[in-house]
Parts: sequence; C-alpha cells; structure tokens
Amino acid sequence: MNILKLRILMLIDKFHKATDVAEALQVKQPTVSFHMKSLEKEMGVSLFSLQQGRIMLTEAGKKLLPYAKQIISLEQEARQAVDELTEESQAQLHLSAESISGTYLLPTLMAKFAERYPDCRIQLEIQSPDAIKQLLKQGEIDFAFLDDRNPLPEYTVAEPVASDQVGVIRSATALASKSEEVDGPDMLDKHTWVKYSGSSVVDHYSSLVKPNLEINSWEAVKQVVSGGEALAFFPASGVDNNDNAVPSVEWIPYLEADNQRSHYQINIVYQQDIQMNLMQQAFLDFIRREGLEMKS
Repeated sequence: MNILKLRILMLIDKFHKATDVAEALQVKQPTVSFHMKSLEKEMGVSLFSLQQGRIMLTEAGKKLLPYAKQIISLEQEARQAVDELTEESQAQLHLSAESISGTYLLPTLMAKFAERYPDCRIQLEIQSPDAIKQLLKQGEIDFAFLDDRNPLPEYTVAEPVASDQVGVIRSATALASKSEEVDGPDMLDKHTWVKYSGSSVVDHYSSLVKPNLEINSWEAVKQVVSGGEALAFFPASGVDNNDNAVPSVEWIPYLEADNQRSHYQINIVYQQDIQMNLMQQAFLDFIRREGLEMKS
C-alpha cells in the first residue's frame, strides 16, 4: 500500500470519476484505474463500485476511507517536520575556535555575516585546539579556526584567514614599565608577568617567564596589565589600534624572538570532500573575501 493509492481512494470519494481524479493528480486515467485495482487486490476486497456512471465506495471502501485520510495527514505532517528540520539545519552554523581567534577575530566577522544573513543562527564555541580537532573529526562543527602551529586532523582543508604576531603588552600609562627596556636579553627577570593560562600559540613565549598571575581570559590579562606595572606576552590582534580610542595597553614586538616564529596564520579548517549546504558555502566564501581584505 502506498500513499498514491490512498489519495486515489479519497479523491474517488470526492469526484466519483476516474478522469477527474487523474486530472487532480496530474496523471493519466489508466494510471488511476491501475492503482484502484492494485489497492483492491492488496486489501483482498472490492473497494469501488460503478453506479449509474459514477464510481462509489463500497462498504469496505468507506471503512478504509478514514484510515486513508489519517495516513495521508500523518504523511503531510511528517514531510512538514522534515522540511522544517532541513530548513533549520540549512540556516545555522556551528563554529569552534581557539581562544585568540574566537575572542578577537571572529566576533567582528560573525557580526558582518549576520547582517547579510539575518536568518542564519550562528553558534560559536571557544575551545582548546585538541577539543576543536576532535569536534571537527566527529563532524560536530561546520568550521574550525586554528593557528597554523597546530597539526591538522586527517582529511581536512585549511585556508589562511588572517596574520598575527606574538609580542608584549605593557600599560599605556604606567611610567615604571616604560622606564626599563622590555626587549633586552635580561628583560624576563626584571618585570612582573601575567600569563594567559589556556592553550594558545603564545605558550612558547609564556614558558620563558615565571608568571606572578595566571588568568584564563585574554581580556582579564589585558586589564591587569593596563592597571599596573605588569607585562604579558600577547597577540597583536588583541590590541585595538583604532586611532580614536584611548589605548589602555601598548603592544610592542618582542625583538629577542625569532621573527618567523612570532608571526603566525589563523586558518579556517573544514572537512575535505564534504558536501556543503548553501549557508555553509556562503560562510566560506564570506570568510575568503574578508580574509583577503584583512591581509591586504
């Protein structure tokens, strides 16, 4: 028994003519007759009778009719539910990013994308690189944002989005922190240090000092530095270079660092050979365009 046979039963009860049913279903009349006979054979009983040129339902046909209506109604509800789920999944993005890009790169990009696609629901999780790679491997996120120091999971593609550099931040107003060199070979032991305690590309530099304070928030690290004499290794992307803004901290390059090692790329990473839906492709194209602007 299929849905078409039950639709024909319902329409026969409505029109009483096979030709009218065929027209309503946009099929040929012999197709309607074939399915009528097939349904009777399947049920093992006569469901239709010809009375004065009109096709009527037999008593068995009338008994089957309410069940046919119920089944067709459930089929319509099921289709609607699946369609709504498909539309919902097409209009949402699940992103995961390591702490630097998740804090300083993505919020602005997400805001711009949301303006262009207001019906899209975007979910961003800031996670450790290892957790992100696991989510990507399991297919639980659409896109990941990782620095290029992280080895990629198998069967993934990475495209550069932005460049960044590790340096040192100090208070923009504190005199003591400016009175001593912060780029000399002996600088590490002469200052109070604040360290970001999470996993990041800055870890290599933070391991060079013995921190007085460890915090798992980049913005909290910045606030501590801005309010005193402490220093911190910090990504350049996390310091606002807006000329109109009054800076709370000053970012300076760490000259003792290997220049190539202090510079790094932030990549967008996704599964290889995945069939993207329209929203996923729109987001990837958007990131590619924005990345070119950020790098130019």
